[in-house]
Amino acid sequence: MNSVQQKNKLLFRLFPYLLLFLFGTFFLYRFTDYIFFYQEKSSLFLVSLPYLIDHLYYPGGFLEYFGTLQTSFYYYSILGAVLVSIEVCGIVLLLQSFAEKPDRSRFVLVPFVVGAAIFFMQTNYQYQALNTLGILFQLILYRVITPFKPKFQWISVVLLPLAYYLFGSFSFLLLGMITLFFILEKSWLKLLVSWLAVAVFLVFGSRLLFYQTTESLFVAPLETVGIGGEVKLFSATALLILFVPLLSKLKLKTFDRLRIKKIHLNQFTPYIILLVLAVLVFNRVDEKNRDYFQAEKLFYAQQYDELIRFNQRFPTNNKLTLFLNNVALAETGKLADSFFRFRQSPDGSTLFLNWEIISEILKRGGFYYYATGMVNEAQRWAYEYMVMQGNTPESLTMMIKTELIKGNYKTAEKYISILEKSLFYKRRAQYFRKFLNDDQAVLADKDLGEKRRLDTKLDFFVQSDKPWVNLLPVLQSDSTNSIALEYELAWLMLQKDMKGIVALLPAMEKAGYTKIPKNVEEAVVTYKLLRVGELPELTRLQINPQTEQRFQRYYQLFQQNQGNKQKAQNALREFADTYWYYVFFD
Repeated sequence: MNSVQQKNKLLFRLFPYLLLFLFGTFFLYRFTDYIFFYQEKSSLFLVSLPYLIDHLYYPGGFLEYFGTLQTSFYYYSILGAVLVSIEVCGIVLLLQSFAEKPDRSRFVLVPFVVGAAIFFMQTNYQYQALNTLGILFQLILYRVITPFKPKFQWISVVLLPLAYYLFGSFSFLLLGMITLFFILEKSWLKLLVSWLAVAVFLVFGSRLLFYQTTESLFVAPLETVGIGGEVKLFSATALLILFVPLLSKLKLKTFDRLRIKKIHLNQFTPYIILLVLAVLVFNRVDEKNRDYFQAEKLFYAQQYDELIRFNQRFPTNNKLTLFLNNVALAETGKLADSFFRFRQSPDGSTLFLNWEIISEILKRGGFYYYATGMVNEAQRWAYEYMVMQGNTPESLTMMIKTELIKGNYKTAEKYISILEKSLFYKRRAQYFRKFLNDDQAVLADKDLGEKRRLDTKLDFFVQSDKPWVNLLPVLQSDSTNSIALEYELAWLMLQKDMKGIVALLPAMEKAGYTKIPKNVEEAVVTYKLLRVGELPELTRLQINPQTEQRFQRYYQLFQQNQGNKQKAQNALREFADTYWYYVFFD
């Protein structure tokens, strides 16, 4: 065989792995990049010795350390896609390498099935990097141990307890594989001593080293949530990997005879698996999650106008998305103007998030308080989230901003120093550092200065289970707080409280309004034309006659179709973004 034929043969053998890598990278980057955004925002890797030492106090901490390190590179979704694809291909190649020549090139079914299963699980946004890393590290260790001469295989007695300390419950996969290997080799003494070493280390560690229950030592760092809740698939994949040492010993002569013309069927196997995988993962793309995380991405970047346009383009019923959208409307002064352009919940859950010890609520709920000037409460939500989940980029940023606003520069510097130890947020930390001990710089900043001016001066107990109640004390403290005022107006509109809305018109004049916002004006016109009550005397604010004409047209159409609610809704669809439509149909 000449060199050209050898190169062609090698390329033919490597092509399935190249195809797996290219497909994996393209798919993850193009269709599920929201996975990397979510996971990167859920943790914060720090380049510091204390951070590493903190992860060495318990079994599996070392694996968590590397998992968080990998997740930090998800800051660039293309890097995340490449890293995951490399790891999946590495697992497939390692599994295939367990077979002996000449069967190695034909032992492709099981490795590619395992790789496809891991890739499939990776398309769940909750599936953590440490899972794939945990499996990969065990396969590497097994590949290191098994080629040794029999007398050097005793290294497993030391390596297995060490593997448990470094990788936690993932090391049981290595223990199982080594167990099967020793059984096949009939190395009964090595098998017995290896199990004894692990058992002694577990008992000794649970009582004297780690101070954890035996149950937690058997499970950590593996979590049901961390594998996206796919316990059955993950368990089946781990079990299949466990038996690879046994499966790799099987002779493949029968399978090798299956062929189409001169091409062996096993040469088609990787392509068939990849085709099935492609069909499965494309059906698994979650459009709702992708839209939500895109909205959250725009929100964190404070691209509020872009977020509002995005939600107009892709309407949603997701309450968290609508909550963030309402904060964006408030921050841009559009809440009372454009409130009913978006789906709203009558109970106020799209305006406020009630206090709950749930990470997804704590992660976001404080932004309402930050927007309205309740800076202490915004800080409390961020702090509680950090207590539950550890440091994350956005919670740490909120802590820095609130401390700067309050003038607590020493505490702010502590948080800035933490953020400076991250891989990709050093520039953000350096930006905040320039505000330390400089009140004028804080006041001059568009965001920090505005929030310092809005910061509530009146002390009162915040009712986190009834967020709307807190708006009145804020307005009593500062009646010119336009954001709090618009939130109060939005809440009153949800309650269909026209009298309360009209009563706030003088406060709007005092706050500097020269024009009544659209949705508020619709409520005021309804109050006036239906003669619910008298309007207060106003000096600047006036009702637009065109709004009155639109209401008369609306009311006329409504009366013509009031006998049939569905027919009325269809006839009044052009008014779907109005207070009037909400009152009658929500």
